[in-house]
Amino acid sequence: MNPPAFPRPRKAPFPTGRWVLIGVGLILLFFIGRNAFHRLSLSRKIAARLVAIGKAGYPVTLAELNHWYTEVPDEENAAQIYARAFSGLSLSSTNSAELPVFGRGKLPPRTAPLSDESKKAILDLLAMNRATLELLHEGAARWKCRYPIDMMPGVRTLLPHLLKLKKSSELLELDALMRAEAGDLLGATRAIEELWALAESLAQEPILICQLLRIASEEMALSSIERIMNRQRFSPDQLADLIQMLNVDRNDAALRRGWIGERCFGLAMLHMPSGRLASFMNDPAQGGETGGEWSVLLGLWFMRISGHLDRDELFFLESTDSYIRAIDVRCPERLQLSGAVSRNVAQVRLHRKGGTRPFIISGLLLPSIGKVFEKVATHSAHCRTAAVSLSLEQYRLRHKDSLPSGLEELVPTWAGQIPTDPFDGRPLRYKRLVQGYVVYSIGADCEDNDGSERRPLSNVKHRTGVAEPAFDITFTVER
Repeated sequence: MNPPAFPRPRKAPFPTGRWVLIGVGLILLFFIGRNAFHRLSLSRKIAARLVAIGKAGYPVTLAELNHWYTEVPDEENAAQIYARAFSGLSLSSTNSAELPVFGRGKLPPRTAPLSDESKKAILDLLAMNRATLELLHEGAARWKCRYPIDMMPGVRTLLPHLLKLKKSSELLELDALMRAEAGDLLGATRAIEELWALAESLAQEPILICQLLRIASEEMALSSIERIMNRQRFSPDQLADLIQMLNVDRNDAALRRGWIGERCFGLAMLHMPSGRLASFMNDPAQGGETGGEWSVLLGLWFMRISGHLDRDELFFLESTDSYIRAIDVRCPERLQLSGAVSRNVAQVRLHRKGGTRPFIISGLLLPSIGKVFEKVATHSAHCRTAAVSLSLEQYRLRHKDSLPSGLEELVPTWAGQIPTDPFDGRPLRYKRLVQGYVVYSIGADCEDNDGSERRPLSNVKHRTGVAEPAFDITFTVER
């Protein structure tokens, strides 16, 4: 007889909540693993780019950037002399209504002489700054320069020498104009060369704002040459000296150094602790908005752990590398390449539904400095038109004040070749006037406006939104 069968114990049902927790845990593990893999991949790409930059001999950290801006022995360093000139600079006349350039006064049309009131104000200013002018002359004799800049603060690097350098450039511009008014063209030429040397003292600085000031100071020299040529005649030796000065083109090398420095500044910002970065972005002095620092901090923290700041850094490196590679290409192709990068930067600044979320740091840094390519091209065009105009003056001196019918007549005696226009790659344009001539580039709009000069709008018209008339980049001699 078989024993009675006992019922098997039933297994307790697995709680549904546990299944939910397991499912949630697996999903979290999936996303954490995916994010970790994504960040690892980004880190490897960033590291590879940084290694490539280092192998090319360029800095990536602020400490390396400081070392890259090579020290110069004191006995060879023009900055040592310029610092003494800057410290003795008198700015007491900057509010004078009669003083042009340095104060609130205005220069007359280029074919007109300075007024007696302006001459007196300029002479008083030059007398107060005679020691500064002598030091600027002494500093121009030194070819090496390294200003005492510490770039460890990154985008907050202090540049106290820039304002004094700008005012010293204006002082030399007025000195050149006054010497020309007195018929001392040799002294005027020397003052222009000293102004150019002062501007070139910034050529090695790996900061784009310094390169923009270098360009602005050199534009003062070009303006002085144009104004003097409309009322005076340089001698053959003076023309040759000025042509040689203009033909030493350091724009590309200086542009490269500026971009390399800006890349280091951007990388340092991307690697800031979130707290410091949030404070920087909320600083009104840096273009930020006050208030909401905690929300910015939380947003940065989320972007950091999600890998979005890594994507931002990779995009920043890709964009700066593209800009720097564009420098190796001659204009006008360079402008096309840099313009394409700038358009890409403009697109990723915005967040559209279904599109890429904005890159905060790249969007903060890249748009403004991407415009420097056009400014450098404009300056190069102005330098080239000035050099051609000086060659035309050499031609006039040997041809009884007659002008050639075309620039090709300058080749090869007066110019090795006619410089090309940075904006379309064609030779610079030349137009005979009723009296004199104009040499011009078509400029950034790439339209030939028949040598029309730029005539800035009045403040009233500017505020009312009146469009500025089309213009070319010109160098005009009306005599």
